[in-house]
Amino acid sequence: MLLISSSLGLFFHSVVALELTFYLAAAVLVVLTAESCIKLLNRNPFGVTLMVYVTVFAWYFVDPFLNPEQYDYLPSSLLGESYGQVLLFLIGFRIFTPAATRWILRRPSLGILDTGLTPEQILKAAGALWFLLFAIGIARMGGDVMGALFPLDGRGGPTMWGRGAVETGASGFLISSGGYLFNAVTAFLGVLVFFQRSTAWRLFAVAMFAISLPYFFMAGARSHFLAAVVPFIITYLLYGRHPLVIRLAILAVAFVCLNEGFKFVVAFRDSGGYRDLLASENPYELMNEDARPSGLNMIQELCYVDVYMQTGGTSPAYGARYLNEVLNFIPRVIWPSKPMIGIDYAKWRGFESEHDENGELGVNTTVSSGMIGGGVLNFGQIFGPVAAGILMALWSALLIRWWEQRRSLLRLVLFMLGAGITFNLGRDITLLVLWPVVFAYFFVRFAEIWATKRVREVPQLATAVPADAGPMQVVAGRLSQ
Repeated sequence: MLLISSSLGLFFHSVVALELTFYLAAAVLVVLTAESCIKLLNRNPFGVTLMVYVTVFAWYFVDPFLNPEQYDYLPSSLLGESYGQVLLFLIGFRIFTPAATRWILRRPSLGILDTGLTPEQILKAAGALWFLLFAIGIARMGGDVMGALFPLDGRGGPTMWGRGAVETGASGFLISSGGYLFNAVTAFLGVLVFFQRSTAWRLFAVAMFAISLPYFFMAGARSHFLAAVVPFIITYLLYGRHPLVIRLAILAVAFVCLNEGFKFVVAFRDSGGYRDLLASENPYELMNEDARPSGLNMIQELCYVDVYMQTGGTSPAYGARYLNEVLNFIPRVIWPSKPMIGIDYAKWRGFESEHDENGELGVNTTVSSGMIGGGVLNFGQIFGPVAAGILMALWSALLIRWWEQRRSLLRLVLFMLGAGITFNLGRDITLLVLWPVVFAYFFVRFAEIWATKRVREVPQLATAVPADAGPMQVVAGRLSQ
């Protein structure tokens, strides 16, 4: 408690004293969060926006309290300017979300919701794809099953879907696609666990899901692990069979475990892997006693982005950076001069490298500018945050559409994947984050088209609520009725 108190005091007295924008942004965030919570309680789909507000809070308000010493050298005026941009983002998001929702909900649906597919049939299809991708991954590891499941060397060693930072051949595109698809299928399996009608199929889904998690955890990319596990957590919270109090308690325990686990990931993924960690009798002895959660410093990066713009390091790209993100899927063998995303900013931040193994990139690490910082780089310091808010409004509207279509289990799973991946968008609004959802959408559309051609007279499936659902699950299933 004393440490927390001293951290709070240091933070408020050093960086945001007399900065009105911080308090305005915090107040607006609290009000909007409360509004979303009320809409959730009233079964209004607009409550989906709560996920965006949680994302803003986690990426832009938490780190200064956890690591206040890292903000000592930042002028309070610069932090105040950055929190002003957070405020613009929140206002833009709240204003444009209703219009974006109306526009997307009015679009004609290409999906066939009454597919007649049972949860077991969907699980069989997802499981078959999982086995295929898993076999390919093991083949890429030279048949090393344990090495594929437990990449003990972290980022420094081979992994099932690892590849070079810059691939000039067609294989790089295929490897990346396989990795994102494996991520999507794993998340799919985690959601399907809760809708299986028999214990055998439920255990089958649990087994495939659990087998996959060590790979995502130990490979070192926290965003990929979160993309796989967060949809499972959200589905459990809504459709789990335990009383709500127990579900919330388990959610709190899961959060603590994730927090502690990610400390180990950050500490060991780049320093020779996890072999020393597993060989130690007391792994915590290898950790820094003052180790804290890291990587949530998007408000700090927003300050750097503002300085980058103000000092003439770059000028607004007027959407070109977003366009590069969208076109990044084109293989370099087809587009040899394809821009390398974020390299100019990483060089300006001081991570330029010419003589190491990453010299092909020109930097030894890439740096995320954050969802608001990305908007600033694209459209400037005033319109940029609003542009980022509009993009998140469109994303939220798409999630609301999928939630409204949840009488189809396929669409419900798609919503869960999108909801789970929203948090990762706080680090960057990019297809590199969204690819698992994109591949999941292709899987859903293929399943819908195939099922419709196969048979049209199968009784409609009530998929949103498990067979033995309790009162809280039934409430979740009625939210849009």
